[in-house]
Amino acid sequence: MAILSFWSGNKKETGQTLSIIAIATYMSVEHSYKTLVIDATVDDDTMPRCFWNQDANREIKKALNKGKLDIASGTEGLMSAIASNKTSPEIISNYTKVVFKNRLDILLGLKTKSISDHEKTLMLYTDLINAANKYYDLVIIDLSKTLERESTRKILQMSDVIMYTMSQNLKQINDYIENKMAIPELKKKNVIPLIGSMNAYCKYNPKNVMTYIKDKNLAYISYNNAFLESASEAKVSDFFLNTRISKKAWDRNSQFLTSVADSSQKIIDKFEEIKYGKVLRS
Repeated sequence: MAILSFWSGNKKETGQTLSIIAIATYMSVEHSYKTLVIDATVDDDTMPRCFWNQDANREIKKALNKGKLDIASGTEGLMSAIASNKTSPEIISNYTKVVFKNRLDILLGLKTKSISDHEKTLMLYTDLINAANKYYDLVIIDLSKTLERESTRKILQMSDVIMYTMSQNLKQINDYIENKMAIPELKKKNVIPLIGSMNAYCKYNPKNVMTYIKDKNLAYISYNNAFLESASEAKVSDFFLNTRISKKAWDRNSQFLTSVADSSQKIIDKFEEIKYGKVLRS
């Protein structure tokens, strides 16, 4: 029903993928959205490592190779189906990995490390995203940074909302201001700027950045050791479930969880604004 792309005009680290993981997992736990996260980056295993350890990945691969499903290998198999005009919401769900049943699915990235091969396949993602958008309430896409690739532009153009990710760095903040005015895909779209891995004691804290960029819609994800540890140990889903039911865990991670909740609400409000012409929540 809605397409949300995370992207940055800067190649440097912005905490983009981990911000996606935090927001998508939180929203699937706290809201009733059925969400698909699509990894459209190149040669990056951050996303699967947040939820599944390597032994589990090997076992899943063995099961697939036994012919349990009529597929090639993960996303590559889905791309073959799309190329053969066999796309449907049900087919897409056959190729995703489930984090929370009927709440959060992940479509892992392509295995190739070749930019040209990746680009050729990624150009088919528009069909994939359109099909998924009929099946899921929210489709979130982790896009490669910069506009060097045509596929990136195509996906940005079809997105309902773009989360522009940046770090607490003056150059990246200035780049956002310039890009928002200069890049057609940003000028014509609903854009929410987002600071990943935010340090509250940095000069470029959310309050100062909001004032500087003249945008109160700024979102941010606070830096949090416990979340980063869970991401490195394939325990992100456990982290959010445990903090939800444990007051002690919530209190200990309150700044991080509040930032994720606020960022998620900004996304919800933006989609409501697009759908109804105004924000319904007071």
